[in-house]
Amino acid sequence: MKRILLLLLIIITFFSCQKEKINPYDNPNLYPPELDTTIYFSDPTNFASIYNDIFLPTCANAGCHDGSFEPDFRTIESSYNTLVYHPVIKNNPNGSYQYRVKAGSPSESVLYARLLADANGTSTFDANSQVMPLTADIVYDPNQEHIWHLEKEEHISNIKTWIENGAPDMFGNEAILPNNKPEMQGVVSFVSGSNNALPRDGSRGTVLVPPGTNSLEIWFSVVDDNLSPTDLSYNKVKFSDNLFDFSSKPELSLTVVNIPLMEIGYYESQTVEYYHKITYDISSFVSGDEIFFKIYIKDDVNEVTEIPNNGSSYQFIRHFTFEIL
Repeated sequence: MKRILLLLLIIITFFSCQKEKINPYDNPNLYPPELDTTIYFSDPTNFASIYNDIFLPTCANAGCHDGSFEPDFRTIESSYNTLVYHPVIKNNPNGSYQYRVKAGSPSESVLYARLLADANGTSTFDANSQVMPLTADIVYDPNQEHIWHLEKEEHISNIKTWIENGAPDMFGNEAILPNNKPEMQGVVSFVSGSNNALPRDGSRGTVLVPPGTNSLEIWFSVVDDNLSPTDLSYNKVKFSDNLFDFSSKPELSLTVVNIPLMEIGYYESQTVEYYHKITYDISSFVSGDEIFFKIYIKDDVNEVTEIPNNGSSYQFIRHFTFEIL
């Protein structure tokens, strides 16, 4: 017993004589401040502030501008790139706007126009359209209880000032007018010889083709930021029964007309011009066949543009599909 006690005493003495290790992080200078007084967005008209204060909390909502619809407000980069000098897809009936944001000109910017309403809450952009943000529109918020209504004057003013100042990016770099790739505005299909557009599965889904149809006339509406649709080149189309196999399919030439067909576009509220078409023999297809198609267009600067491409949304791809009933 005495030996055990002696051994314990020696062990205790040994450890008590060791030098205490210094904690390198036990330094008051390394402690976080009790109150963070940093002002991260000191200029409310800087694009970083506009994104943080408006687009991210108000617009990047599930099912809206979270990537489901453009502009894409998921990140500050995607927001800027899908706004400034980005061609308009959904315009008003008068076709008043060319870009979502035109640097230096709020009156020519769809972004600014979509935020404005008259005294009755009706959109000044288009009486048949909702005011943005959608959840604060009078249809969905008749009593104006949305927090947007408490802040909108300041937010709209900041957006207006940012555009007037040239719509610079978050680093203050001035906006540059790009040469964008051609973009699709709509696809409409007819049984050859008919003037009645074929229905879709939903407003933008697969074209539904009646059984026994031998030939389709398919029209494409394409726009470019610098060229008229009739000045675009290459003008090809491919058809495939496999969404992931277009490389082996033959390219067929599109016909380009001088006088456009006027029909509903991808957005049903808008009538657009269709200059490109093809008459396609479908007599070999049977009920249940689903066919995907892509067009290939070139402007005067960019490489050939594939529409839709592998990065397109599912809804966009369905717009370029037909099924035999």
